[in-house]
Amino acid sequence: MRMKPAALLAALALAAALAGCKKDAQIESVLAELNSFTQEIVKRVEGAANPSAGVDDAQKFFDSRRADMQAKLETLKGVRNFQVSEATQKKMMEQMTEDVMSVSKLQIKYIGQSMKDPAFKVKLEKLVGDYQNMLKSIGT
Repeated sequence: MRMKPAALLAALALAAALAGCKKDAQIESVLAELNSFTQEIVKRVEGAANPSAGVDDAQKFFDSRRADMQAKLETLKGVRNFQVSEATQKKMMEQMTEDVMSVSKLQIKYIGQSMKDPAFKVKLEKLVGDYQNMLKSIGT
């Protein structure tokens, strides 16, 4: 029995929609992990009694989880626009922008200390740069 072209197109559209839903869930899971990872970095800096020690702690945390986080972010690299909903695409861009800004704002928050302590400035710039480079490596 041969399928009519309209029915075949409908079946293909449904299959693509179902595949998109699976990718939406996958992307949302990765975004949640990235957000948690990002917030932990910020918390370790801001929650420390000494911001310099906080940056050291955040860098150690980042380094210990970088490979795992990069592997998870790699899943975003292969996702095509037609595989995810428009809402998920928008959420991905907003969430990643928000996460980058959270880490970058550390440089603004601690600008006074950075100006007084060049070693602190270098450490903070490295942390922020490493984080940003991790995200750049996935091409987003």
